[in-house]
Amino acid sequence: MQINKLVINNFGIYYGRNEFSFGSKKGRSNIILIGGENGSGKTTFLSAIKLAIYGPLFLGYKSVNTKYMDYIKDKINLYALAEGTNEASIEIQFTIRNHGETEHYKIIRQWKLINESVKEYAQIFKGDLILNERETEEFYHFLRRYLPPSLFDFFFFDGEKVQQYVLDPRFESNVKEAFMTLFNLDLFDILKEDLLKYLKQENVFANLTEEQRQYTQIEHDLRNQENVINRLETRIAELKEKLKDTQVKIQELEREFSNQGGIMAREREELNNKIFAMEQEKKQISEKIKEIAANLLPFVITQKLVQKVVIQIENEERVQRYKTLKEELGNETLPHVLKSLSHKFHITDQSGNEATSSFITEINKRLFDLLKPIGVNLDKFKIIHEMTKEQKHAMHELFKQVQKFNGKEINNYFARMDQLTNEIYNAKKQIEHNLKDDVLKDIVNRLNEQTRIHEQIKYEIEANEAKLVEARKFYNELMVQKEKAAKRVYQAQKDGNIFELCQKLNRVLSKYQEIQINKYLGTVETYFLQMFNSLMRKGQFLNSFKIDPYTFELTMLNHANSPVFKHSLSAGETQIFFLSLLWALLKASKQQIPLVLDTLFGRLDHTHKENLIKKYLPVAGEQIIILSTNTEIDEHYYNKIKPYIQQEFLLSFNRDTNRVDISNNYFFQKVMN
Repeated sequence: MQINKLVINNFGIYYGRNEFSFGSKKGRSNIILIGGENGSGKTTFLSAIKLAIYGPLFLGYKSVNTKYMDYIKDKINLYALAEGTNEASIEIQFTIRNHGETEHYKIIRQWKLINESVKEYAQIFKGDLILNERETEEFYHFLRRYLPPSLFDFFFFDGEKVQQYVLDPRFESNVKEAFMTLFNLDLFDILKEDLLKYLKQENVFANLTEEQRQYTQIEHDLRNQENVINRLETRIAELKEKLKDTQVKIQELEREFSNQGGIMAREREELNNKIFAMEQEKKQISEKIKEIAANLLPFVITQKLVQKVVIQIENEERVQRYKTLKEELGNETLPHVLKSLSHKFHITDQSGNEATSSFITEINKRLFDLLKPIGVNLDKFKIIHEMTKEQKHAMHELFKQVQKFNGKEINNYFARMDQLTNEIYNAKKQIEHNLKDDVLKDIVNRLNEQTRIHEQIKYEIEANEAKLVEARKFYNELMVQKEKAAKRVYQAQKDGNIFELCQKLNRVLSKYQEIQINKYLGTVETYFLQMFNSLMRKGQFLNSFKIDPYTFELTMLNHANSPVFKHSLSAGETQIFFLSLLWALLKASKQQIPLVLDTLFGRLDHTHKENLIKKYLPVAGEQIIILSTNTEIDEHYYNKIKPYIQQEFLLSFNRDTNRVDISNNYFFQKVMN
């Protein structure tokens, strides 16, 4: 494909009619250099090309739908709408080589905004003839087959994002998809799919044996499951990209918030955590004060009464012990002991008379007098409480707490409560102050929205990853079933039937596809090494570069035959790596696809820039579109590239007219008359 002309009318930043005309390659001049500062329309230029060619397919939709129309509605130029012009359009003219013939196409997409609803009108011309509905559908089928949007995007090089793209888990599958399309090797997969569809036709399927029908159904299910897995993997990768984008937006909003005098989300979180901790401490102190007020304070106030109760309890305990002892020793035990001793001893009074009985009575009386509780009048004392052992212990512990109680403790609690109240107030005031400012409030609202989106995307990723695990599990189960079914078919098959014929053809296609893949991969590997080693500095060349024909995993060995991994390459080396791969694929396939290079020199040092200009750009393709600022391709490098420039444009946004001014020169070149 070669783009010949692009007309952008009231789309995006482009107000009014804006035309780019590209000539054919002249000699070694193959570069279209488009200069412009950031925000001058370079990105919209690229979007317009893809949108004009692919329409809804540009956004991944098979047909026009609400989301596609919402996208278009947002892209209609605001200044055009303000003056009452409710329509926009993009026209693109390009040539395609088809079966050795050069075909000229023109696509015009026009959108009209009527009552807040957008209507699209698309016309496709082949030469001077407009295509009818059937021919239009055939053309779109041709595009999807030979130049799908994914392939166009693969050859769109963004120097700022290339390292992220190369290290993405989907990179190998993207390389495989591009390779299979460029070399038309996906045609074999289409043929095998058609064979499966043929076997699934009712009249054919009915004539198969039970084993053959089972095998065919399992193959059909496997294809469907492969599609499910691919869709889930693609969706997860897209969501992870969106997650990164939202994280970047959140960080940008936080910086903006901080620059406006606000506090960062991290600081807000710390403040909120601090407020929560202080409120919890207040709650704990309040509970302690309530506990003291409910349980201890009443007894502190009536401390003397508590003391009397404790004394009463102690006296009750002494009296009870006395009575128990008196009952146990009583009138029988002690006299009996004394009488038994009297047989051994002769007890007389002062007059020498027998006095055993009097002695026993006197001893008994004096002993119990000694055991009487001191300070207790047994005749008047009354047992009131009759507490258990546990209750007595609890009462003593309470009295100890009452004795230890210090009023300063409660005062300290109340002082801490006042301090916490003030600190909480100040922290909340600090947050509230940020939210009262209209600018800050707007930023916070946007920040909250991005955070919500961020969390939603994380949830979607987790949900899809769970589905992917189940899908792969089911796929593996189907593979086991397929192997078993294949054995049953082999045992029951009869030569010459349609099923066996299709299976043989399937095997032939697979084998031939495998041979062709290996053949073309060898060519790509050779071209890659040739270009990569010519662009790298001396001593940094690769000795080997291999692409696995099944997984498309890339393996590199340096001059010492040590492995070189993608993640070990610097940003500049990664650019050289990817550019070399793009060139190798185009060179080996002999396909003509516009190579778009955005921020080409952003991460490259002087040596790599010089090598790219001398050795890469002149041979990279028939049409190379380079987007650059004046700091990236400065005057020095502009003069180096100049011999290879076919056309040059300079985009600048004119704030007086609100239009993009397009001139046929670069930053350092005056317009030629």
